[in-house]
Amino acid sequence: MEFLLTSAVLAAIVGGMIFLAVRRGLQMREICEHGVETTGIIVSKRSVTGSKSSSRRWKLAYRYQDSEGASHEHTSVVTIEQYNLHEQGGPITVVYSSKNPSVSAPKYLVDECRKALGKK
Repeated sequence: MEFLLTSAVLAAIVGGMIFLAVRRGLQMREICEHGVETTGIIVSKRSVTGSKSSSRRWKLAYRYQDSEGASHEHTSVVTIEQYNLHEQGGPITVVYSSKNPSVSAPKYLVDECRKALGKK
């Protein structure tokens, strides 16, 4: 019984991780196809180390306004180079989806995605 419960919990965790990865992949494709460039503001910078790992992740949280004037906020994992390029309160170039303006990514990630997809 304990084995079944443990297996079910692990399956749920792995399933959730797969769902999130697929969802973000679809969002990036949407941004690549229907992206609108804008300038956002860095609202926070965080460097995070996983509790069971020695790998470090760098995160930038930014806020931007869409073409209708609505404000959106997003946190993105970025490279150490991009993390060091930006200061809290400073600008960041962002691309958001014209179909769903709350979906966004830093422009450099969108450029990499477009290159991988063979677009622009």
